[in-house]
Amino acid sequence: MLVYQISLTIAEIIIICGVVFATQLYIAKILLQNVNNRISQLDTTLAEAIQSVVEANLGEFQQQNPLIGIISDIMKQNMTQKTPINNDIKEIPRSQDGKFSTKN
Repeated sequence: MLVYQISLTIAEIIIICGVVFATQLYIAKILLQNVNNRISQLDTTLAEAIQSVVEANLGEFQQQNPLIGIISDIMKQNMTQKTPINNDIKEIPRSQDGKFSTKN
């Protein structure tokens, strides 16, 4: 009789644990669906906001001035050309009070 009561108690505990576990899984599923829906809404809202900002500011861009384009091309060419490095360092003498002096 005692063994029968213990087995019923163990079975009841297992059933209760199963119900609690299933309930937790169901709640987790609902929460994940809610989070997924909110992320989708956020993604849509951000996409709409970015699109409206881009459309509103797109007309404000000005075309590049041709003169500035020419100057930038010249600067690029000058930067890519290899120029010889002048390693001659000229020392400028200083007077006793620390000021630079000129040679005559």
